[in-house]
Amino acid sequence: MVARRRTWLAAGLGTAAALVGAPTVWAAPQASTSKKRIFIVSSYHRSYLWSQSTQKGVNAALRTLGYLATDAQARQLEQSDQVESAKAVIKKDWMDTKRKDSRTDMASATARIMAAIKAFSPDLVMLGDDNAAKYIGGQLLDSKTPVVFWGINGLPLKYGLVDNMDTPGRNVTGVWQSGYHKESLDLLKRLVPQAKTFAILACDSESSRPNVKMIEQLGQRGSLPLKLVDKVLTNSLDEFKSRALALSKQVDAFFVLNHDTLRDAKGNHVDMLEVGRWYLQNIRIPEASHEDQFVLEGMLLTANDSGYNQGYLAMEMAHGILDKGLSPARMAVRTPERGPYLVNRNRAKALGIKLDDAMYLIDEVVDKSIALGIGR
Repeated sequence: MVARRRTWLAAGLGTAAALVGAPTVWAAPQASTSKKRIFIVSSYHRSYLWSQSTQKGVNAALRTLGYLATDAQARQLEQSDQVESAKAVIKKDWMDTKRKDSRTDMASATARIMAAIKAFSPDLVMLGDDNAAKYIGGQLLDSKTPVVFWGINGLPLKYGLVDNMDTPGRNVTGVWQSGYHKESLDLLKRLVPQAKTFAILACDSESSRPNVKMIEQLGQRGSLPLKLVDKVLTNSLDEFKSRALALSKQVDAFFVLNHDTLRDAKGNHVDMLEVGRWYLQNIRIPEASHEDQFVLEGMLLTANDSGYNQGYLAMEMAHGILDKGLSPARMAVRTPERGPYLVNRNRAKALGIKLDDAMYLIDEVVDKSIALGIGR
């Protein structure tokens, strides 16, 4: 088992492991009477819509569970990445891996954040999304510091952080995104009954690849209401645009996944909202998506794999460890319930889809289209 784990760390961390070194053994958690020290790591950046959603979920749980006493403290955590209350000292850091995703960037972010964690000496570390779990989680594996993750796409087993989903076996557990891809396509089919085929549009990222695979597997099992015809998985903006335009004349709908690691012809990162603006202005067929951030951006619909729910449940699990003395080794990895069925009114109108007779299918209508500057 030790040999297997070391092999994974070498493959998964690469340059980061060389810079940061082997997992650190931390001091034992402070006495239960002291303030709990919680260190939160996000894989992404503050303005990223998914990160804002997960932070709202974490903050709501912190308030409900008494770690934060006021809304002002929650706002302070959002704005300054640190807060101290009567019950907790909380610090947050960002890896920024949507915009800085090279191996050198990953290694630098890992080294910087591991140093910050060591200086902070937390009672518990929370890791948001795949890159934090992969790189920071790999460094903390088998240390004395309990770790709770959220937002992992695909099975957490792939990072070697848990032995199995029911009994993780080590110091790491958390929340994963099972994905509601079928449910999203079911909703699209009910809103647009004539749709029969679709293609996947995605960037080639740690987040997108597992979702593409899950949709493909559902299609192979005959579980989807539309036939999967093709996929686009690229980090080239030019390729993304040309393939999307060509496929929009061949299929009835798209499933739009993450499009946040695309780069232009000069290698510059292109913001997700800029990509979304181009898409919404040029593509005239309907699309499903898997998270509320894309409907807020302006995409048509989702059966929401809620970032809010991911963050809230992860903090509830962290509370079980901090307050009740539960062991992460025996806390099953969990996935939250599906969030609401969301439909974007602006996109529906632009596509000529009438919602009046379909409101019984929809939990929530969204009037924002942030990529188009509507309701930002």
